[in-house]
Amino acid sequence: MKKILLISKEWAPLNKTGLGYASSEHAKILAENGNKVVTVGIKNTELDHKIQIKNIFNFLINYNFFLKKIDSILENEKPDFVVIETLQTLISELFILRAKKKKFKVILISHGISIFPYQKEIKYFLRSLIWMPYIFLLNHIISKIDFFFSLDKNKNYSRNYDTFVAKKYKKEILTYNNFSRFENTETTFDNELNKKKIILCLGYINHIKNQISLVDVAKEIKDLNIEIRIVYNNYDKKYLKKLKKKINSNNLTNIKFIQESDTNIGFEISNSWLLINLSVTEMSPLSLIEGLSLKKPFIALDNGGIYKFKGGIINYSIKQIIFNIRSSYFNNFFISKLNKISLNDYNKNFSKKNCKKSFLKINSL
Repeated sequence: MKKILLISKEWAPLNKTGLGYASSEHAKILAENGNKVVTVGIKNTELDHKIQIKNIFNFLINYNFFLKKIDSILENEKPDFVVIETLQTLISELFILRAKKKKFKVILISHGISIFPYQKEIKYFLRSLIWMPYIFLLNHIISKIDFFFSLDKNKNYSRNYDTFVAKKYKKEILTYNNFSRFENTETTFDNELNKKKIILCLGYINHIKNQISLVDVAKEIKDLNIEIRIVYNNYDKKYLKKLKKKINSNNLTNIKFIQESDTNIGFEISNSWLLINLSVTEMSPLSLIEGLSLKKPFIALDNGGIYKFKGGIINYSIKQIIFNIRSSYFNNFFISKLNKISLNDYNKNFSKKNCKKSFLKINSL
């Protein structure tokens, strides 16, 4: 049995994000694999240790206090491995540097990074300029780690740049995949909902998730009996206002907003016809993985790691997405075939069993 200190900025159920769910599920898997897991985060009350950094200014003002707190956790716990969930969270970088200074072994579980421009737009170039100095820190940090878990070690794309750096430093790279919380869940249907074909969009409402492009889709399919449901857990206030304004200006009634707290995600996926992902950047979207586990195909733009997913229609433009929605509308045979491919892809590549097997490698390190 190994003692593992697992550090993450976000943890479910407080943080209903891909990182939040992954952190919590990885902690369970590591424990199921026979390890003693000690959890560390920023403010989740259910964790073993909380750093309670409020923001970057709070950290800078209390720099020595937080370093001593991190050092105290490391020295008192004396873990066999310090396992870090993703970079670019401040808490991740601090623990890596302090752990290596004290000669603890460090494992980084990559969720991808976000430095380079997502699209050829000024706002993304400006953001990248701010993050550019981080590249030097990234190289330094990855040179320090002992083992690297990657969602994709074979392809080079901007979100996967940390894996590229790990290869450069000849680190041992292990692969893993996230899995669905709805694995082996019985599907449930609502007859009222299923009078329409539901296109389901899940996640945070902001410019990265690009829900504004759903308006362009909705305009071109409003003659079909399709409802687009945007189920969200959080949102960017200005972006949501802009999104609703565009919907209203086009007099669209085929887009609905549903807060996650007012519904059940498993139910929403089960009652959908297609999941849709129009993100301008992606690594390995949990919403699509959860769709695959419930035999639901997807339609998406070709970004980042989406190319790995089977059981869906990957597109190069919004126009192509509109064409494929319309083409699939009456083609029940094609959709039923995708349903089967979806579940097969999940069982082969994204199941909890696969993730557990990947993490068993830690026991032999």
